[in-house]
Amino acid sequence: MTAFVDYLAAQVVEKGTPALVGLDPRLEQLPDSLARLAVKGNAEAVSSAYLQFCCGVIDVVAPLVAAVKPQAAFFEQCGPHGMSALADVMQYARQSGLLVILDGKRNDIGSTAVAYATAYLGREGSAWGADALTVSPYLGEDSLDPFLQTASARSAGIFVLVKTSNPGGGLFQDLKVDGKPL
Repeated sequence: MTAFVDYLAAQVVEKGTPALVGLDPRLEQLPDSLARLAVKGNAEAVSSAYLQFCCGVIDVVAPLVAAVKPQAAFFEQCGPHGMSALADVMQYARQSGLLVILDGKRNDIGSTAVAYATAYLGREGSAWGADALTVSPYLGEDSLDPFLQTASARSAGIFVLVKTSNPGGGLFQDLKVDGKPL
């Protein structure tokens, strides 16, 4: 089985760009044709609109980029219908030849980190089948170990959040420790 990083590198070369496309569906930003179908407050209708929107984006970008990065939170806010739509989006992206980097920024300690890693990482052996997952390192090295081990065993990848662009991100990310930013 090809390691994630090798497959990603090959896809970047083939597509001619390191760009990826984020799939962050927001009801208020959907095209009118989909927004009309998505009755606010109806999680099933909103989830269906998100699915249609993301699959439409995938159809356009699949020949152009190596990967898509669905943001789990936008689907999670719709409950079970949203999670079903997320699974369908991930499957559609894979069927379209794209790598799927699930943007979930997951992490925890001990058995919970193991459960997150087991659930999300690796096309085979994972309930979600993500090729890679975003994770947060702020709980320490031992909290990342389950993700590293699972990714290695399943030829998956992890993207470790290091520096964010949000205005409040500097509170800890730029914190001076021994005169150097954290």
